[in-house]
Amino acid sequence: MEKTKHTPGPWTAHDDDGTGTLPCVLSEKVNAGGNFYIAQCNLFKDACLIAAAPGLLEAAKILISSLVWERKRSGITYAGAEILEAAIDKAEGKEEV
Repeated sequence: MEKTKHTPGPWTAHDDDGTGTLPCVLSEKVNAGGNFYIAQCNLFKDACLIAAAPGLLEAAKILISSLVWERKRSGITYAGAEILEAAIDKAEGKEEV
């Protein structure tokens, strides 16, 4: 598998801590100032979705490899395979967003 070009995971979602800050996503990769800031969100559920992105991308790549292998072996194309390939391309910046 190719080396990641984004901030490596794991990423974690953090909710408002009572100080009035918006929910955010942090990387566990530490820089000089602490955790690496990934994103700030209006909703905690959005932060959770963003925090799941590195794991979802890794799982999608593993799954699409299996689906491509099966397509070559049997000629069967599975529903959703093209959507999954497009989502991987989008996540990797290979497609205009």
